[in-house]
Amino acid sequence: MGPSSKVTLFPWDPNSDLHLKRLVSQRVECSWHQEEVEPKWKKQQLKGEKCIYWIEDEMLQDTATTINAVPRQPTKESFIPIGHISLDSKNPDAEHIELDLPAENVFWIKSFYVRQSIQGQGIGRAAMDEVEAMAVREPLLAKTLMLDTVQKDDQKREEFANATYGGVPKSTNEEWYARRGYQLIKTVQNYYHVEDKNGKVWDTKTVFMRKDIAGGQ
Repeated sequence: MGPSSKVTLFPWDPNSDLHLKRLVSQRVECSWHQEEVEPKWKKQQLKGEKCIYWIEDEMLQDTATTINAVPRQPTKESFIPIGHISLDSKNPDAEHIELDLPAENVFWIKSFYVRQSIQGQGIGRAAMDEVEAMAVREPLLAKTLMLDTVQKDDQKREEFANATYGGVPKSTNEEWYARRGYQLIKTVQNYYHVEDKNGKVWDTKTVFMRKDIAGGQ
């Protein structure tokens, strides 16, 4: 895949044991929130609070019967998940932070992961293109997209980067999202308290970024 890459997004099926196992496996690979998949994310997906999508190599099938708590007809199409991304209607962990967001039509881009072996091939960009286009359509009708990520200077810290990413990234997440039109609206110290693969909790800043999008009419 390259600069013109396109991907297809298939809904994660929380009622499928195979879908559950594969999502846990990918979260283990990125060493982040693998313990959240079941029961927390499963319950949130079924309630429509999370909308996790597979970024289309064991084959899975499109079997999800709901997305955003809205019934859908699964295509039964087979696909190979190379990552995943979520559009969440709620972010309970951020409710105590004053972000001055609209009361409705706000979705959070969360749980974004692309397999490390294929990063840098345009797949992340293609997934964001697709999820942003999907967000403005039925049934989501989003008007504002939110996300959070590690602050750029913290992500470049050599010790932290080596432990978390296996090396200092050439471009930070914050800079990448900024190029896509997301604006920094708040920085919070130690928002996350998650152990890395070595059991260490890092002292880091998290940035919250916002993008207002057309649609949701």
